[in-house]
Amino acid sequence: MFEFGPILRTLWRSKTGALLIIVQAALTLGIISNAAFVVHERKTYIEQPTGLDEQNIFVLSVAALSDAEYNYQDVVRDLQQIRQLPGVVDATFSMSSPLSNSGSSSDLSSEEDPEHPVSAMTDIVSSDSHALNALGLKLLAGRFFNDAEIVTGSPLGNNGTVMAGIVITRSLADKLYGKGVDPLGKLLQDAPVIGVVESAMVSYVAPDYVAGVAFLPRFISTYPPEYIIRCEPGALSQLMVKVPELLQRLDPNRMIRNVKPLTEVKDGTYRRAKSTVKMLVATMVLVASVTGLGIVGLTLLWGNRRRRQIGIRRALGASRSDIIRYFLTENLLITAVGGMVGIVLSIAVNQLMVQQYQMKALPISYILVTAVAVLILGLAAAMIPAWRSSLVSPALATRSV
Repeated sequence: MFEFGPILRTLWRSKTGALLIIVQAALTLGIISNAAFVVHERKTYIEQPTGLDEQNIFVLSVAALSDAEYNYQDVVRDLQQIRQLPGVVDATFSMSSPLSNSGSSSDLSSEEDPEHPVSAMTDIVSSDSHALNALGLKLLAGRFFNDAEIVTGSPLGNNGTVMAGIVITRSLADKLYGKGVDPLGKLLQDAPVIGVVESAMVSYVAPDYVAGVAFLPRFISTYPPEYIIRCEPGALSQLMVKVPELLQRLDPNRMIRNVKPLTEVKDGTYRRAKSTVKMLVATMVLVASVTGLGIVGLTLLWGNRRRRQIGIRRALGASRSDIIRYFLTENLLITAVGGMVGIVLSIAVNQLMVQQYQMKALPISYILVTAVAVLILGLAAAMIPAWRSSLVSPALATRSV
């Protein structure tokens, strides 16, 4: 049924063309399988839920014109005035903008077993008692700190200040104390854990950078404060105008800047990852198109060169479907060899990327799915040239016999 012998002998006489398709198929498999894996990783990173009420929050920063330090009482006054505006759900301060991939982080360790401490890189968020509601997070256990517990000072550990309590996310509690373990009352950074909130990302969104978030009742006077304002649905645009005007009236001797919806901050943080996804998708389409067009062109060339051979076969009783099957089988053999070479190439390229860029190892499923896709691409590209070759008339092709 399948004429492997004649096909192999024919390909041996046309080695250059066959090698070109093998190389194209191998490169296509190697590039697309690795690119598809990177695209999946980036899209997972971009689409991960933050836990914040992103659509109804905007942020702004306050910068003094002259003083090097910031007065906590000025911040308390500002936030009280903002909370009284119609449409404001709540407002709080932080030392960095949420979802900006910047801020304060520290490697915190549980103090349960001093001989075998468990550490986790933690997003440190300094704020007041309104942080939970202003960010749209839910308290799972214990309590959030109150304004009487706010301390002012320098960054963590620089002035020996002991916190009244620390509130951590469930993800950080799982990392430090074990999955599902109640962390309330346990010491962390010399302060007891007084509350647990749902898992969320606040300052950092970089994958594998922080294991969770720790909220501290603290104001750092040496950092310009960021205000976080959560609005009622539909009120964000108006309040992005009213709040800066209010703050300017309260104290004209300062700058109100970087007034942005949280969605814009998030888009800016993910801009490079989104660009990478677009570039890789375009690359995959381009590589697949070039390979497909290469197979189309070469199969057409082979069909034209073999018109006499095809005509003789038709005259001897071969049907059009026999001719089509011949060309498709020939193409399937070539792309299958290219696929096997491509599998080796894919693994080699991925190992290089793992070593050079600390990427994850490419799952074998990506290679196998891409190999099947390359085979389908090869068959689809050869279909029309094979059909055209099957139209050769026996009388026309054997006219010179």
